[in-house]
Amino acid sequence: MKLKWKIITIGLLMLGMLFVLNLVRHLVFERQQRAQEVRQEISQFSAGEQTVKGPFLVLPLTETTSKLIEQTTPQGKTSSWEESTSSRNIIISPEQFSAKGQLAVESLKRGIFEAPIYRSDLILSGRFALAPLLSFEQQPSSSREKISSRWGQPYLVLSLSDVRGIQNMGGTLAADTLNFEPGTSQSAIGTHTTANTAEDSAAAVAVAAPAPVAKTNLGNGVHAMIKLPDSGQSLDFKLHLKLSGTTQLLIEPVGKESHVALAGNWPHPSFSGNFAPVERSVTAQGFSARWQTSQLATGGAQTSKCSESECSSASLGLRLVDPVDRYVLNERTIKYAELFVLVIFGAVFLMSLMRRIEIHPVQYALVGAALALFFLLTLSLSEHLGFAKAYWTAAAASVLLLGYYVSFVLAAWQRGVGFAVVLAALYGLLYGILQSEDMALLMGSITLFGLLSCVMILTRKMDWQALRPASAETVV
Repeated sequence: MKLKWKIITIGLLMLGMLFVLNLVRHLVFERQQRAQEVRQEISQFSAGEQTVKGPFLVLPLTETTSKLIEQTTPQGKTSSWEESTSSRNIIISPEQFSAKGQLAVESLKRGIFEAPIYRSDLILSGRFALAPLLSFEQQPSSSREKISSRWGQPYLVLSLSDVRGIQNMGGTLAADTLNFEPGTSQSAIGTHTTANTAEDSAAAVAVAAPAPVAKTNLGNGVHAMIKLPDSGQSLDFKLHLKLSGTTQLLIEPVGKESHVALAGNWPHPSFSGNFAPVERSVTAQGFSARWQTSQLATGGAQTSKCSESECSSASLGLRLVDPVDRYVLNERTIKYAELFVLVIFGAVFLMSLMRRIEIHPVQYALVGAALALFFLLTLSLSEHLGFAKAYWTAAAASVLLLGYYVSFVLAAWQRGVGFAVVLAALYGLLYGILQSEDMALLMGSITLFGLLSCVMILTRKMDWQALRPASAETVV
C-alpha cells in the first residue's frame, strides 16, 4: 500500500475510534447519572441535604386602619370610615447566635453505589433582645386616620430543609421548656377592606370576620408557642437537635454575632457556603472547623419581614465529598483517550516505516479496539474494585495483550517487549496526570513535547522520499 493511502486509512480508522470512544464517554456519563439518581433515592428514604435556619421569634401583628372619607352629594355633605385590615409577621433574629455540632458519618450502600449520610448532634444557643412592641406598630399619618393593633400568639420557629431528618429535639427559652410542633407558619396571608358609614361602623366591626394571619416564607421546619415577658428584656435560648442528612450540612448565621463550630469523623470535608472557616483542621481521623460572622458580613437585619420578601440566605457549612470519585476520574481519563490512541497508532506506524514492515488496516483496528477496551474495563472494574486497582488491572491486561500481539505484527518479540514497555510507561504517566489535577496541564504539555522530540530524533535520518512499498516486508 502506498504511503499516502496508508496514512488516509489510518486516519479513517482513527475517526472510527473516535466514535467508539464517544460511546464509552457516554457510558461514563450514564453511570455517573445513575449514581446521582441512587444518591437521590437514598435521600428520599432517609433525609436529604440539610440547611438549618434560625431560630427566630415570630410576632404576628394584625392592624386595622380606618380612614375618614368625606363626600359632597346633592343631599349634603356625608362622611364614612373606610377600614382595611392587614396582617404581617415581625420576625426577630437573635442578638447572639452560637451553633456547635458533632457529625457521625457513614456510607450507605445501595447495590454498587453509595452515598455518605450523617447523624449530627447540634446545640443552638444565644440570646434575643426584645424591643418594646409599640415600636413595631404603625402610627396614624393624620387626624383623619386611626390604626388599631392586635398582637397574636408569638412563637419560636426553626427552619430545616428536610424535617424527616429530625430524630430528637428539645430546648428552652427564658428557662421555659419548648414543645415543638411541625410547620413554620400559620394560615395564608390575606387582606380585606370594608367601607361603612359613621353610623353603622361599630356594628360592622362587631360582625367582621376574624382578621387574617400572615404567613412566613421560612419553608419547612418546626415551631413552638411561647409567652413573651415584659418588653425590653433579653431572652436566652438553647436548643438540642439530633439531625440526620445526606452529603451536606449548612447553617445560616442568623445572629448579629454568630459563632459556629462543627466536627466529624469524615476525612474529606469540602467547606462550602458563603463564608470560609476562621480555623480548620483536617486529618485522616476527621475534621473540625470554626466560623465567626457578624451582621455586617451577612447583610441581615435583627428584625426582618419575611412575609413581604424572602429572608436572607447566607450560609456556611460543609459537604461530604469523595476525593477519589470513580466517575470523575473515569471522565478525566477518557479526556485523554483520543491523544492516547493517536500516540499508539503513531508509534506502530513509525515502527512499521522504520522496519519496512507492512501492517494491515485490520491489525491497526484490533490495536485500537484493545485501547478502547482499556477505558471500558477501567470504568466497569472501578465500580467494584475502586479506581486505582481498576486502572492498573486494565492497564496490565492491555499491556500484556498488545505486547503479545505487536510482537507478531512487527515480526520480533523484542519489538513487542519494547512496545509493551513504552505502553506501560504511557499508562503510568497518564495515571500521574490524573492524580495531579493542578499540574495536569503542565505534565501533559511536557509529555507531548517529549513525544514529539522522540519522533523527530528517531526519524531525523529517514528519507521519506525513498519510501517504496515494494521494499516492504508483508506480515500476515
